[in-house]
This record gives sequence, structure tokens and C-alpha cells, in this order.
Amino acid sequence: MAPAQIDHVVVLVPYQDLLDPPKWVTENFTLTPGGRHSDGKTENKLIVFSDGTYIELIAFINDNPSLRRGHPWGNKSYGFIDFALTTPAGSNFDYAGLRGRINQKSGSLGIDYDQPIEGGRKRDDGVDVRWKVTFPKNVVGAGVPGSDISRRGEIPFWCHDIAGRELRVDTAAANVTHPSGVKGIAQFTILVPDGKMDSYVDLYSSIMDSKPVRVFGTTRLPLETPISVPGLVKPWVFVEPPTLDVEKKRLQERGPGIIEIALRLGVEGKVGVGRPSIDENGVWIHFLK
Repeated sequence: MAPAQIDHVVVLVPYQDLLDPPKWVTENFTLTPGGRHSDGKTENKLIVFSDGTYIELIAFINDNPSLRRGHPWGNKSYGFIDFALTTPAGSNFDYAGLRGRINQKSGSLGIDYDQPIEGGRKRDDGVDVRWKVTFPKNVVGAGVPGSDISRRGEIPFWCHDIAGRELRVDTAAANVTHPSGVKGIAQFTILVPDGKMDSYVDLYSSIMDSKPVRVFGTTRLPLETPISVPGLVKPWVFVEPPTLDVEKKRLQERGPGIIEIALRLGVEGKVGVGRPSIDENGVWIHFLK
């Protein structure tokens, strides 16, 4: 399979925050209009970076509880809820190879990937954007509690564009120029249960088709980006067990998944803005020079 690339990170926000973004968003980022998804349940806006990755701010329309029922993210709390990988444009997505690799590693974790399905949304300018997504699912008979929905965010889903990627991710200069000077995703941290650390590292390694790097007491996996930016370091995925009480509480409440991300500032990045940004919904974002 072609090298895995980080596509985007998904943040669930209250609908009002999508209409009137909070200060931590407007002070740091330029928002790109998104649109309403084809299921009519959610809308989004994007924070697009020069390296082609982005943060998706998504909300259930009018925070209507009925729209959450049966939705893959319907049981999620506000904050980081999921992340997506992709492969280089024009390459073939080796779905069979992916499943073959993880079926050897998922073991007691009891997780697999479903068949790719088509999705889409209508942009504010009326353009239809279409893609195929490959979501995680439970392994039947694995004895792991929870439904398919509960496994979303535990491992990444895959997103591949049917039309050109530029329809979904517009990297025009005006969209990727941010007040904070951010250029791309530097790293993000996945929180996993302490006793299952090795199993999750093996699983993520097989999904991303890469070897873990263990250095300075950390375990990390390398990823590529859709666009190569000169001088910009490629992103890392850190896999960690909880150490702080707040991390243990978060893992208990939300299950394994992203707990924080770090964004890479360009040379013009504002150090004053580059402090940890934590909103009331637990969105933990750091800025790195």
C-alpha cells in the first residue's frame, strides 16, 4: 500500500460554535466554509493547512438530539472524536492488504475495517463533494463489548476522494494563511489503556504500514502529508498510556483515541499565540516552532 498520509482530525463542537466560532478558533485560525453532509444531520467548517491536512469542525444541525440517533458519531462528546488517513492521489487503496495486515494484529482488540462506502456533502457554493470512506468495525465473535459505533475514533478511518481532492480541501493561499502562522500538523497523541499498549502499537503500525520508533521514553509512528512543504518536518503519531488523572478520566469516559494535537508554526509563527489552547470541551491544541 502507498505510504499512509494524515488526512484530517475531527472535532465535534456545539452547533452554535460552528455558526459563531469561539475565541480560541478565531484568534489562531482562518476558517474555510464547509457545508452540509449528504445525510442532512451534520455541517462542518475546515481549518486547512499548507501541508494539505486539516481540522474538521463538525456539529449536529441545531444540536438536535434526534439527529444523533444511529449516527456513527452520535454517542460522542464534544472534542476530538476521530481522525482520518488517506493515500497519495492517484494511488490504489489496497483494502485487501490493509485487512490482511490488521487481522494478524488486532487479536484481542477485536477490531477490523468495513467495506468502503460513498459519502459526500454540498459546499456553500453549491458544489457537490464526493468521497469514499472506510470505517472500523467490531470483529464478530471477538467478545469485545460495544457496538460498531463505539469503535469509531479508536483507530483511524480512511478517506479517498472520488473527484479531485481540491474540491474537498481547498489549499488556496487565503485558506491556509492563519493568524498563528500554523503550517501543518506536527504530531498528535493517541491515548490507550496501559495494559494494552503493545497491542495498540502493533495495530496502529499495521494500519499505517510503518515501524514504531521508540526514543526518549516515547513510542511514535511516522506519517506523510498530502502536500510536501519545504522545511516542514513530517508529522508523528504518539501512542501513550494515561499518566495524569485528567488523562485517566478522559480515557475512561471516551475510550482510546486522540487526546491532543500539536501544530507546526512557520518561521513567522507567533510565539505569543503558541501556548496550549484548551477550551471548555477539552480540545487540547499545542503549537510548536
